Amino acid sequence: MTVKFSTHGGYYQSGPSQGPDSYALAGRIFNPPADRPYQDTLTQLAHNPNLANDLESDLALAYYFSYADQMFLLRDGCGLTPLFYAKKGPGWAFAFTLDELFKILGQTPEIDEQTFYDFTATHYRYVFRDPGRAFHQGVRQVVAGHYLLLDREQAIEKRWLKMDFAPEPSKASPQQASERYVELLDQNVNIRLKALENENIAFTISSGLDSSTVAALAARKLKGPLNCFFAAYSEQANSPYDESQGVNDLIKATGWHLNRIDLGAPDLLKETENLLKITKAPIITVTWLAHYVLAKNAYEQGHRYLFSGLGGDESLAGEFEHFFCFFADLKDQGLNELLATETEAWVKLHDHPVFKKSPEVRDEWFRRWVDFKNKRLKVNIDRYSQNQQYFNQEWIKQMESQAPPIPMPHPYPWFLSNRLYQEMNYETSTPTLWSEALSSQAAGVKGIFPMASPKLLSLALNLPGTFKYQNGLTKMILRRALKGILPDSSRLNPVKTGFNAPLDLWLLEPKLSADCLELLTSSPFKDKHWLAPKAAERIIKEHKSGLKNHMMLLWPLICSAIFLKINR
Repeated sequence: MTVKFSTHGGYYQSGPSQGPDSYALAGRIFNPPADRPYQDTLTQLAHNPNLANDLESDLALAYYFSYADQMFLLRDGCGLTPLFYAKKGPGWAFAFTLDELFKILGQTPEIDEQTFYDFTATHYRYVFRDPGRAFHQGVRQVVAGHYLLLDREQAIEKRWLKMDFAPEPSKASPQQASERYVELLDQNVNIRLKALENENIAFTISSGLDSSTVAALAARKLKGPLNCFFAAYSEQANSPYDESQGVNDLIKATGWHLNRIDLGAPDLLKETENLLKITKAPIITVTWLAHYVLAKNAYEQGHRYLFSGLGGDESLAGEFEHFFCFFADLKDQGLNELLATETEAWVKLHDHPVFKKSPEVRDEWFRRWVDFKNKRLKVNIDRYSQNQQYFNQEWIKQMESQAPPIPMPHPYPWFLSNRLYQEMNYETSTPTLWSEALSSQAAGVKGIFPMASPKLLSLALNLPGTFKYQNGLTKMILRRALKGILPDSSRLNPVKTGFNAPLDLWLLEPKLSADCLELLTSSPFKDKHWLAPKAAERIIKEHKSGLKNHMMLLWPLICSAIFLKINR
């Protein structure tokens, strides 16, 4: 037997058992049982992983069982703290950072081309359709809500997280369900504040409801004004990306201290290269480059933990696309009058000159993406394949022949809850948390997410869409119960700005667009032959002309090209 732990990981090789149990961990249990030492709780958790369902935690745990000569790896229910592993000779390397894993392996593995295919040629939602994959060959991440048992030859993966359908929550009234949800969220905020009481914490805020709610609940417990951080973009004032007005209204109403981190138009290629040298892997969207800059500022001010509202959109149906699933449930249940009323409110509050809202748009979405007969949602193949015309078709055929299926599980009786479950486990939560963890680690801070809690997610998924929407407003579970806690300017704000950085506008700057074109048409990215001939020129030209907004295509290409350059 060989088991060696370092600060951020370790190496395990099966052999004759010797020595005591030992462990390494990252993150923590926020509500450990008060009647036993913390170490005993970790030991019990390793012997009975199902106990994790009763804990609020962002824990990643590596535990060696001496009596069985077996290695145990466990990751928290939402995937808030990374835990990577890879085969090394006759044993296993495992680590909480990619940098440490590569040190233990003694090398940086080659890239995993299948993951890069989904990153560049499909859509960021599908990067972790296999939620255990990573960007390097042979490297895996423990899947959120799962644990592994490692022996000489294999890694046996099992799920500890319970997210089954339960009918009881939907039997309450909407007001009762809202109060219960906010009560649990308030408990989550408070136990995290208590666990971190000797640390210097801060809050990330936006004009959105989730981060404002977390901050408002924390403010009731903390003395003095909160220290808040907000990423702004001065050169895009009054643009669709500008959240300043909503943030200013919140600060004015609460008296919190605001650290406005103005990114303007950053040196995009240089900043991205600096970040990727630290993360050792791509980050999924450019927004997490902005988060890295914000987190660095927080670190320089002495903060080590940043509270956030991450997790709210997936549990409370906060994205525009979720409206269609809510409407599908109303149609499926024969609630035609309510469907007409909510559709009218949706059009009135959320119509857009480009992304039109109408009953016809709704019905076309039903026709294409909903199987009412079998009560299934279909994979949005338009989104999946929208950019494949720009790629080498032989490469696409090769990658598609090896690609894992796109998971569309349906454990709940509602289209909306099933869609949220799919996003939490396979689409939006996984890549978002990947990027958040890597960019925060690079800055020296750690995110704290009271809304990314299995208990909260389970409660929300077991509530029908009629609890979450009302008169065109989303997230009614929060809005109902926050009266008197959150200023009405935030509580009743119907505007959804979106957590985005204005890469599309930055790329209109001539020098940056020229530099990006040079990057994409030079080695080593060019040598991969992923793009079709002259595709880079075409993409840049279409974007600059306004023919197409290629922001979501150009970021993975730029990020991949820089990553390949620094890891050649």
